[in-house]
Amino acid sequence: MIPLVNEWQLQSQLNQALQTQHRADFSLWLAMLSPAVEEMAQFFPPPINDETKKSTLYQQLGVNPQREFEMKDGDVDRFDTQHQALVMDGFSQWRLLTLLNPSAVVVRHDPKKLSADVTDNLGFHTKRRLAATDLKMPVADPTQMYEMLQQMTAVN
Repeated sequence: MIPLVNEWQLQSQLNQALQTQHRADFSLWLAMLSPAVEEMAQFFPPPINDETKKSTLYQQLGVNPQREFEMKDGDVDRFDTQHQALVMDGFSQWRLLTLLNPSAVVVRHDPKKLSADVTDNLGFHTKRRLAATDLKMPVADPTQMYEMLQQMTAVN
């Protein structure tokens, strides 16, 4: 038996099963088709050459588009070059270097560290969520429920 690759090899069997609502036949014919998409492709794009990649402006200037908040290994050297630019070339060169290659904001990045103003304005549930403490559910006591029902009926 030759493995079926294209729908045209089935002629009209797939279409007839669909129109007559024979689901079992349709699923059988559909299962016989090859799942490999590259075998059924009608258009073959040319292969991508890695050598012809054009460098972006970020790569030409040696700039990282986005960086982490925490210090990395090369940040001390970056601070040194920014300091030298400020001392030798002035404020405009230092500003250009800090905008192209931003320095670290914090020594160690802690996403849950919030200022006191923010934490004071948080709600109870958010504070509990940040503290990661679980609520302790009280254990239901059926005798207390019975006593409460008796008190309610005694009042009426």
